[in-house]
Amino acid sequence: MSNIKHLVKSFYFEGAGTETIQSISNGQRVRTNANDYVGLHSTGSFIITHKSEGKNKNRLKLTGETSSMPSSKDWSGANDETEKYAIYSYVEASDAPQLSGLSTSTFYNDELSIGDTAATITTTDNDQEDIGSLTLTLQTSTTYFEIVAGSNDITVKAVPPVGTYTLQLEVEDPCTLSSTDSKTITINNRPPVMNNLPGSVSISEDTAGSTLVFTINATDTVTDPLPCINSGSSVTFSVTAIPSTTDYGVYLNAGITLDYDTTSTHTVTVRCNDGDDTVDGALTINLIRNQPPVIQNLPDTTSFSEDANTNTFLHTLTVTDAESDTITCTLNPTSSIFDVSLIPPGNTAYGIYLTGGTTLDYDTTSSYYLTAECSDNRRSDTGSFTVNLIRNTPPEINSLPNTESISEDLSTQTLIHNLNVTDVNTADIITCSLNSNNALFEISKLPPALDEYGVFLKGGTALNYDTTPSYSLDIECGDHRRNVSGVLTVDIIQNEPPTIVNLPMSCEILESITTESLLYTVSVTDPTNDTVTCTLTTVTTMFYLQIGSNQYETEIYVRGNQGFVYDTQRQYTLEIVCADQQRNDSSEFYIYILRNMPPYFTNIQDKTNVPAKTTTIGQVIFTVQSVDPENDNLQYTMTSSSLTTPFLINQNTGEISLSRSIAAELVSGYELFISVSDGRNVVASRTLSVRITEINSPPEFLTPSHNVNILEGINIGSTVFQPVLTDADVSDVHTFSVSYSPPEGAVYFQVDSSSGLITSLAQIDYEIIPYKTFLLMITGSDSLMEDSTNITLNIQNVNEAPTFTKKNYAFTETENSAGTVLQNPYYQYTDEDGDTLKFSFDCGVDTGRLDMDSTTGLLSYSIDYDLDEIGTASQMNCDVYISDTEYSDTAYVNITVLNDNDNSPKFDHSEYTFFVPINTGVGSFVGQTQATDIDIGSNGDVLYHITQEGVSNALFEIDENGSIKLSQSLTSYAEGSELNLTVYAVDSGGKQDTALVYILLPVQYKYTASAQNEIQYMTFFTYAPNMAWFVPLVFVLSITLCVVIHTLYTSKCSCKISKRKNNKRKRRIRRRLERY
Repeated sequence: MSNIKHLVKSFYFEGAGTETIQSISNGQRVRTNANDYVGLHSTGSFIITHKSEGKNKNRLKLTGETSSMPSSKDWSGANDETEKYAIYSYVEASDAPQLSGLSTSTFYNDELSIGDTAATITTTDNDQEDIGSLTLTLQTSTTYFEIVAGSNDITVKAVPPVGTYTLQLEVEDPCTLSSTDSKTITINNRPPVMNNLPGSVSISEDTAGSTLVFTINATDTVTDPLPCINSGSSVTFSVTAIPSTTDYGVYLNAGITLDYDTTSTHTVTVRCNDGDDTVDGALTINLIRNQPPVIQNLPDTTSFSEDANTNTFLHTLTVTDAESDTITCTLNPTSSIFDVSLIPPGNTAYGIYLTGGTTLDYDTTSSYYLTAECSDNRRSDTGSFTVNLIRNTPPEINSLPNTESISEDLSTQTLIHNLNVTDVNTADIITCSLNSNNALFEISKLPPALDEYGVFLKGGTALNYDTTPSYSLDIECGDHRRNVSGVLTVDIIQNEPPTIVNLPMSCEILESITTESLLYTVSVTDPTNDTVTCTLTTVTTMFYLQIGSNQYETEIYVRGNQGFVYDTQRQYTLEIVCADQQRNDSSEFYIYILRNMPPYFTNIQDKTNVPAKTTTIGQVIFTVQSVDPENDNLQYTMTSSSLTTPFLINQNTGEISLSRSIAAELVSGYELFISVSDGRNVVASRTLSVRITEINSPPEFLTPSHNVNILEGINIGSTVFQPVLTDADVSDVHTFSVSYSPPEGAVYFQVDSSSGLITSLAQIDYEIIPYKTFLLMITGSDSLMEDSTNITLNIQNVNEAPTFTKKNYAFTETENSAGTVLQNPYYQYTDEDGDTLKFSFDCGVDTGRLDMDSTTGLLSYSIDYDLDEIGTASQMNCDVYISDTEYSDTAYVNITVLNDNDNSPKFDHSEYTFFVPINTGVGSFVGQTQATDIDIGSNGDVLYHITQEGVSNALFEIDENGSIKLSQSLTSYAEGSELNLTVYAVDSGGKQDTALVYILLPVQYKYTASAQNEIQYMTFFTYAPNMAWFVPLVFVLSITLCVVIHTLYTSKCSCKISKRKNNKRKRRIRRRLERY
């Protein structure tokens, strides 16, 4: 039949000349599909014939059947067209099923839980045969709703958020006719409720910051805790969570000080939000005003002496406060004289104090008006306190005014007058002083009692009657509070001056005088026997005065060596003043200069011979002689024709001596020019000729310098170099000495003191020796003269082979990828030359598996090293070479490579599908999964376990071979259900792979027992050969369709393709169930 959705509505029977039409009522009709065969079967002798009579009629004869038909029967073999007996079938098109009950369902978000029914859909079909066989499916992909298999209920799979959900539904009858429609489910939020707002609360304005002032009672049927915030403009209060509870509260913000006088009422707008809706409430916060403290015992007054200056308690403040707040009292304004502080020792009350160290003055301020302010840090009270001062009485000077007389000669401290001072305040301490700034007089206490004052002439004072014959002293006495004054007059008695009795006078001296000499003694008299001192008023450094044998004599002296010159100045006048500290007398003393005569030589010009070898240093070679008429001390000087003359002259005696050795001198003679002076006159120079005899010839090295190259490693004692020294005096014996640069050269080389031969002293190693060049400065001497030569010794390096100090190395590595650097063996080697060394290696057949850094010798994998590959060695023995390009050495490295778990298990298939009837027995084999791990050894062992999505974890089990078995009965699951499992394959290192397993519970068709001749009808999908070609065809067509659509509408249809693939998979599973 070409129409694949039909129902047989009637049969027409023809046989033995009779016709019978049998109508089949709605609900009993036979469902047919495309290519179905319709017919009757009988076990009797009736023959059923077949004749094709068009689209809606078919006749069929089936022969060879002698028993009841099975549940399905292929009628295609019927081909007998005898019309003796026939059957006609009349078919009509099947109606599509319909959906109803699709009006919008509305819920609050707290009304639905997982498993609740959100809606029940009504499915109907005009074909009564389809009622009870209709399938309702959910076409919309959603995580919140599902349709339970075998029911029309839309149930909650996960609690849906607030929103509108449009679900696309499809109902399908067994003939695959279907209808689609949508069902809308609206989830509305049930808003939160503010249970205790609006409201008000009263708090003290003294409330501290961060204090909870109100607990918010807000509830929501879904959201708990319900978050709340301050949505108003208040910055004084905040809304935040209460610690250790799920409630929110209104807090006074930290650092906030409330003030009733500024703002007595605050409003906080609280907003609570459940994520979808908000609810607001206003909280009115009324402040309770703080009462100020009260000072109970002010105003008040006190009096005390102005002399008080210690810390003195004056008054106790009695203060009360209604709130018992902490009270602080101060003076306002503050005072540097008075203070308010806590009264010790209790420190519970405040008192008014006079500050210690204070100076009061009745005359400046006789009364003080203090304002005490007591505060509880919020408000305050004030009171006045008056302090009256009692005035101090000043002292009285009873002995002034008065007059005293003293001599102008007084110069030591002298008492002039006793002061008589009294004070009615006997406790006062009296002090007296001079008002004027007077450098001659002073007032101080009289010893030994030191309780009275006296007026004194200061010690070291110089009085002068002529300048000041009288002094008026203004004296002031006080008791530290007030002062009185009086005048003392001091008259000066005049002193008589001294007299010089033996001046003016004169004397004569030679211009050549050199010693200090007494010239004259001055005599003085004084009527009052005062001490007299004489001084020179003439400015001079040549003459001076000195006190004589008694106090009235003064001596005149000339200093030595003053260099008088007769031709320049012939007379000197000295002005002399003699004084007795008050007055003086003066006169003159005259000095006349006499001319000096020059000296003369008596034994030069002359000449003398000096032998070079025998004359010693300091030996006198000649003595110059001269005469001076005045017998003055004579001084000799000498110059020479040579700047390096070896002679010097004694300036006092005229002896000429050798100043240095001339044994090595080569100069044959010197001209010496000698002068003499008496300190006043210089005589022109005379010549002494000195001839040098017995001159020595100097030794001389053949070359002044020489370079010698020395190879390291020469033997100790080896000859290095022989310097050559020549000397014209063949009989001279020579000695050699040496100095080294650097000094360490003395460790390695020596010079023979008699021959100058250079030999080695120590082993020479170029790499160890601290210096590579040594300078030997060799001196050759004949005891009188010497010469030197510089020998430079250059140490030459000889290349030495590098050496491994440790030959054998071993380490363990793990297989890894190419480029991985292996463990550092820490090679131990030396090369005394410090040459640049290079590493190389040879591992035999495994050489190609490794690379080596030629600088460090570190090995690395050159290829991916995998022990799982056959033929890969787990141990390698390598020769490692180190070379300086000339020499090399070898070490041996053993490398053990450990197997790593570097491969994960892999399932043969990413998905498995197994069909399991619901009546399958517990313990039955369900299906086989297989995973392999290419790691060798225990790393390749695979263990299996499963997770079971949406079902009991104990429903299935899997053994060590990947075989899945049923561990619980499936009878509680509906036929047609699909159970999803995830199978895990895990190796010993924890690496894993997963595969999805679909367990399909097929629908099993049950056929009731029928009468022997009852006809059973086979559907298209119950006929196995049909499914053999139909399923692959649908698959190929679906793939082809997807490719075409993807090519044409790639950017628009990706989501539709995904949906189509999903639907295709569902249809495939459904058809598999039908085939079963």
